[in-house]
Amino acid sequence: MTVLDEALTYLQDCGPEWGPGVSNHGPMAAEALVRLGRPEAVGRFVGNYRKMLYRDAPVRSLTIDETNWQAALGNMRLLGDWNFFFRTRLAERPWKEVLAHWWPRLLPGLPAGGGHGVIRTGHAVRALAEKETPERVNELALGLGYWAARYQEVPGSGRFLGRHDLPDTWNRVPRLHTRQGIGEIFRIRLEALYLQPDFGEIVDDVRRPDDVDGALSVITRLAAQAYLTDDHEKYMGFVHALTVPAAVRLVLGHLPAEQHWPTAATTWQFTAAIRSAYGTGHREPAAPVTPVGYETLIDRAVATGDPHAIKYVEACRREDEQSADPIYAVVATDWIRRMEDGTWVE
Repeated sequence: MTVLDEALTYLQDCGPEWGPGVSNHGPMAAEALVRLGRPEAVGRFVGNYRKMLYRDAPVRSLTIDETNWQAALGNMRLLGDWNFFFRTRLAERPWKEVLAHWWPRLLPGLPAGGGHGVIRTGHAVRALAEKETPERVNELALGLGYWAARYQEVPGSGRFLGRHDLPDTWNRVPRLHTRQGIGEIFRIRLEALYLQPDFGEIVDDVRRPDDVDGALSVITRLAAQAYLTDDHEKYMGFVHALTVPAAVRLVLGHLPAEQHWPTAATTWQFTAAIRSAYGTGHREPAAPVTPVGYETLIDRAVATGDPHAIKYVEACRREDEQSADPIYAVVATDWIRRMEDGTWVE
């Protein structure tokens, strides 16, 4: 059994959330540590992180099937049923078939759990693509189950329907004119977007980019730039504005081609939703950030023991390798510094 499979086994009885609706990042960060070349750090990380989690055995109350699955979406009380459903489907069919069948059904609810349903699914898919094991299949079931149980939509069609390019539309994303949920979990804040009547119209007014990979790179680059220069109150929101599209990229190559453009459009919709909910406007960075090399950033991320530090550095490095831009190392450096000195809550 590999280090990752041991970690997934150790964490498999933990719920997908802890505290006031905060997502369990343990499996995702463990997989990211392996990708960062730090498998020796996985055991200590999961051992410490497990102390924050609670043992969870969600009850079964409904048999989910083709007749009632839509009505069961977004009902966290049915988490046990969703987990059982996906475990059963993955036992019956190859994981890529199950993924391709359910991805378009879950895609409109990509904001589920602040995007952590799709992030957890993305890490599970990357692990399975490397090696298919029972532990990794189960992790995919738990990622899909969490996504379905926390399913949440935001305004917009999830399609590229307009005339403007992504950067131009990014500059037109409206600030959400309410403080409802500003200090709460993502789910509450994103729900408030339905109080912003022009958000959906603006976010849909994007012409289709030239290619999907390029579109995802533009989205993560915009998220990184906004992390530094947006007039926002929650750095954490802009961290997820990058890690969600980065996680989507992990899955894209395992999906049918006809699902690629809807996936890119819905990912754009989510990232724009984060900007509307937590930012927009312009401010200068507090001070210029001198980027640090990724090997140093990895060491510092591991030292923090924080899953967001680990996942963000891994995602930034990967996006930088995909489409080189110094902005990724800059934001990763700034986030690690904030994790170290406690200013990430600003």
